[in-house]
Amino acid sequence: MQKEELVNYNLFLYSFSRDMAPKDKVKFIRDFFGYKLTKSKKRYSYGGLLKKLNGVKISNNAFLIPKNESQIIEAYLNSRGVDFVVKQ
Repeated sequence: MQKEELVNYNLFLYSFSRDMAPKDKVKFIRDFFGYKLTKSKKRYSYGGLLKKLNGVKISNNAFLIPKNESQIIEAYLNSRGVDFVVKQ
């Protein structure tokens, strides 16, 4: 039996500022979490940044990211104007 590598995660809690436009919120959610689309009886699935970085969505405003990917997420959230707190 091989030892499994344990990965440490950071917990991110995020919120949108009141002055953020609804279209910007939707764009962030789609880009970050991904989405599914049905068109002409075909199903399409678009994975977001969270999936690419092996993150886990916990709730509507919380997710886990491996510690080694945290800087990427922090830069992304700052660039999109999303307020967040990181718990280790």
